[in-house]
Amino acid sequence: MNFYFKTFIDVLSVTIPIFVVVAIGYIFRKTGIISEKAVPGLNKIAYYLGLTTLIFTSIVKYDLKEIFNIGMVKTLYTTFAIFIVIVFISVYFLKVKRKTKGAIAISSFRCNMAFVGIPIIISAFGDIAGAKSSIIIGFMTPVNIIFSIIFLRILGGQDNERKKYGKLFLSFLKDPLVIAAVAGMLISYFSIPLPKAFLDILNILAGLAIPLALITIGASFKISHIKLNFKFLILVSLLKLIIEPFIAFLVGRYIYAINSIDIIITVILFGMPLAVAAYIMGREYDSDSDFISSALIFSTITSALTITLWLFFLKIFFRVA
Repeated sequence: MNFYFKTFIDVLSVTIPIFVVVAIGYIFRKTGIISEKAVPGLNKIAYYLGLTTLIFTSIVKYDLKEIFNIGMVKTLYTTFAIFIVIVFISVYFLKVKRKTKGAIAISSFRCNMAFVGIPIIISAFGDIAGAKSSIIIGFMTPVNIIFSIIFLRILGGQDNERKKYGKLFLSFLKDPLVIAAVAGMLISYFSIPLPKAFLDILNILAGLAIPLALITIGASFKISHIKLNFKFLILVSLLKLIIEPFIAFLVGRYIYAINSIDIIITVILFGMPLAVAAYIMGREYDSDSDFISSALIFSTITSALTITLWLFFLKIFFRVA
């Protein structure tokens, strides 16, 4: 079979099931199988229980030396530094309401690395790639929270009391994904043995993560306000789904020259759609939550195409089966 055709089929076999499950979540909410009131609770279960245990167990399976690459960390932060300047310049001069500026900004860089990224990476490259993704999430979550606060403060949102900013600024210390990643790395580094029964419990809980996370994303969709903000949604999706992963590709390949699988993982994670957490933070800061909701839907739908194309391009470029 032609290599390009086989690669394309392999990529579709990764992305189609992921987005079909998201669609099932949407259908479940529309038909009442999942009530609108149940969605926030399901999101919390997926985030605090499923994804946290998945990240922890995926890391402790391996020796840290096997999955940690300082070049990936350098690539992450260099990419983010370059991209955040592009976002600021792109958004600052837009002639829109102040609240909408802040919403456009955080919608451009908050990536759903955990809910969508981990399932895609594991499906495409296996558990060890999932472990590397978990480490990336541990490093990126604090940065995302901090810059979300900065952008909402500078570009738009209500001028809340200082203590609220401090509360959100420090919230990354209590973020369960960060805690899980740090705990997993410490246990992996020091080779601390864990009781089999304890690991079995965690593995069962981790099994909740991928299906529940994808279903809750679909169940969260409310298709409204998209027509009103269409041109700005195009801008956000272009920045998030094309420009940011392209910068990651250039930085990883030509500046730090990390290995091909690590480049692919980094590019794909930076090419994820908007994170649900951005909507929560936007409401906390009295930003344009309607725009963020529209960006969440629009970027998730369009990412079905862009993630497929990125995976295809990267597998062809690096000749990865």
